[in-house]
Amino acid sequence: MALNSIDIKLISLLQQDARLTNAELSEKVGLSQSACHRRVKQLEDTGVISGYSAIVDRKKVSLNVLAYVFVKLESHAEELLTDFTKRVEHIDEVVACYAVSGGGDYILKVVASDMDSYADVALKKLALLPGVKDSSSNFVLSTVKLDPGWPLSA
Repeated sequence: MALNSIDIKLISLLQQDARLTNAELSEKVGLSQSACHRRVKQLEDTGVISGYSAIVDRKKVSLNVLAYVFVKLESHAEELLTDFTKRVEHIDEVVACYAVSGGGDYILKVVASDMDSYADVALKKLALLPGVKDSSSNFVLSTVKLDPGWPLSA
């Protein structure tokens, strides 16, 4: 779907605050409420907007450890890749998983309440995933920037 400047402004506003009412959105983008509602509905129907969620401060819910785990697999056989990704989907502490280029095959974003809990995840769940040849963990020491959305331009 080709986005125009109004679509981009709507998306940007909703990325910053998904609780804006249709009346507030329409005022900010200069459309009637019905036209604004149609635009947002079209963005949802086409999958440009795939959902809405609350942004939760992980530390306030006792998820004090955040790590990025780089995983290299033994091979790239389709069956192994499929098995790996299916199993990763069932590990609650893995909140994101990306297939990547470069030195590894996957980057996993992992949360835990403390280092002991992280060690349990790393040793009892991640290390036992099928085909894992090597992994390395990088721990987040502080968050410098955390933007709730994607940078868009018209």
